[in-house]
Amino acid sequence: MNEKPDWLTRIFPWPQADLQVNGRRMAYVDEGPKAARPVLLLHGNPTWSFLYRDFIEPLKAAGYRVIAPDCIGSGYSDKPRMDAAYSLAHHIADLVSLIDQLDLRGMAVVGQDWAGPQGTGAALQRLDRLSALTLMNTWLFTDYKGRFHTTARPWTTWHAPVIGPYFMKRLKVLSHHGPSVASKRGLSAEEALAYHHIYDERESETVTMTWPRSIPLTEGDRGWADMAWIQAQLPRLKDTPIQLIWAPEDQVFPIEYGQRLKELLPHAEGPKTFDKAAHFLQDDRGPEIVADIVAFLNRTVGPRL
Repeated sequence: MNEKPDWLTRIFPWPQADLQVNGRRMAYVDEGPKAARPVLLLHGNPTWSFLYRDFIEPLKAAGYRVIAPDCIGSGYSDKPRMDAAYSLAHHIADLVSLIDQLDLRGMAVVGQDWAGPQGTGAALQRLDRLSALTLMNTWLFTDYKGRFHTTARPWTTWHAPVIGPYFMKRLKVLSHHGPSVASKRGLSAEEALAYHHIYDERESETVTMTWPRSIPLTEGDRGWADMAWIQAQLPRLKDTPIQLIWAPEDQVFPIEYGQRLKELLPHAEGPKTFDKAAHFLQDDRGPEIVADIVAFLNRTVGPRL
């Protein structure tokens, strides 16, 4: 999947470049002055850089360079049909490769959902390149588990050997329904299709099943060691300006997750809450949230390197 259809270009007009990360093609938007401070906008499951369509122009107008990649397995990036390609460690390594190849310095990282641990994990491996961090409805720890991730419906059902693939691959409950069902604002038909069409190809939604199965709940689970490492490394961010933004109506990562992050990152601003927003808060309150991020970056680091 390389060519965007005309109807998508109308609502997502920015061209996407691509580069090879660890042997696979990653698509990304790169807008704004190349010499300005880069802002890395990172998405989670089952979205892609389209999630940040309300963020690109305001950040660019404020003088920042805006980079919004599609994680391997999503958007217009390559979609390997193998579960092993989508570990937390793989996603972090892909972002590190992107950062190195684009030679991003003084970067601000913005992450939500899986982009929290993936973006923070990559930033911790390139701490000398990090200037600021914004986290939204995500987690960076192994010591708190909310109700959504510990109940049979829907969470543990998605993990079951037979019924999980049935829901995720046959019914496409996340890839063809996730953002449109979760939105508080309500997506237009074209917005919903923008999220869903990227998984029309057979078996292309592998990442949407692997990501949920990679959330570590008990020691020894896939991703546990990586997440525990991230949590242990958080004190290294004590001099980094950090902003916490939260949609408390999110059932996946409710406000308790934001409060736990505040305990681990006591110098962080927030969590500042936005009502009338759920898990995909960028869809629900995008213009207001990006204005808050621009104000935070202007106050703490500014667009000039």
